[in-house]
Amino acid sequence: MDPTHELDDQRRALREGALVQAMPELGTLVVTGSDRQSWLNGLVTCDLAPQKPLPPGVKAAPPAGGAYGLNVVKTGKIFAEVWIVIAADRIFVGALRDRIERLRESFERYLIMEDAEIQDASGEHAWVFAHGPRSADLVAAGRAAGAEAAIVDWTGLGGALFVAPRPAEGAVVAALLVPGEAGSTLPVTAAAWEVLRVESNVPRFGVDFDDQNFPQEASLEERAVSFNKGCYLGQETVFMLQMRGHAKKRLVQLAVEGEGAVPAGAEIALPDGAAVGAVTSQVADPGGQRVIALGYVKYKHAVQGTALQVAGRPAEITRAPGAAASGASGASGATPGR
Repeated sequence: MDPTHELDDQRRALREGALVQAMPELGTLVVTGSDRQSWLNGLVTCDLAPQKPLPPGVKAAPPAGGAYGLNVVKTGKIFAEVWIVIAADRIFVGALRDRIERLRESFERYLIMEDAEIQDASGEHAWVFAHGPRSADLVAAGRAAGAEAAIVDWTGLGGALFVAPRPAEGAVVAALLVPGEAGSTLPVTAAAWEVLRVESNVPRFGVDFDDQNFPQEASLEERAVSFNKGCYLGQETVFMLQMRGHAKKRLVQLAVEGEGAVPAGAEIALPDGAAVGAVTSQVADPGGQRVIALGYVKYKHAVQGTALQVAGRPAEITRAPGAAASGASGASGATPGR
């Protein structure tokens, strides 16, 4: 198939149906014990307190049965992204494999008298994501194939998480791709996902942000942080930055004029040439003669519509966090803000 047509089909599935993505880069921690949920809730930025295992046949607004959030250190900086599925007798925590062992060690340090046990089960479980407005319709099929599931929106377009015993991974993916009430459902290729995530303003750990960033710098506070939950590790810094200050820089999406690729780390500048940031990701816009990019700019310039230059080419901020444009507001959990 022509790569352009393939991308168009996958974009349509993301926006109108569901896009299925195997996630081999994720490892798995399994948390058990009667205190597992309250204990884990004190270590992540999303609010797990109201979450329960997803009942059979339920179609609920996200988050339901799990959450997307962050583990931050005492200083408030991000240590890892976490995708969480709550099952009847355990909680599954997905995180990048190169963070999983250190994440387990960090969690263990905060396990004192609670009835909870954490185990690295990365070799035993596999993760599959669904993205798009019909993702929740796939939950029953994924469960029937052997997965635990949650309705969690990571992209702002709808979503679901599936975690299954590794031998069942193929059956789960196959079940999710069977034509049905979810409409157009397709597997996503790595090349297409890179374009679609940048188009959808979804930053990538290790590329667009890392363990030197606060959630607000990476513009993740609306989708990954609850400002209404109880205490958690690193909460004071994250809360104070949101309510009584602001991050020095923000991650934004930009449209850059011209067809040529933008150099890695390209400078973002004001029209007068004053540097205000740098590009972190970029993809060619299949629909026009421009480049779509993610990058950091100084806080006061992180406003949608701001005219800039990228590597000397005219550019404009096309998506920016609401905090810079209209003032900070508390997030209710893992609901993406676009």
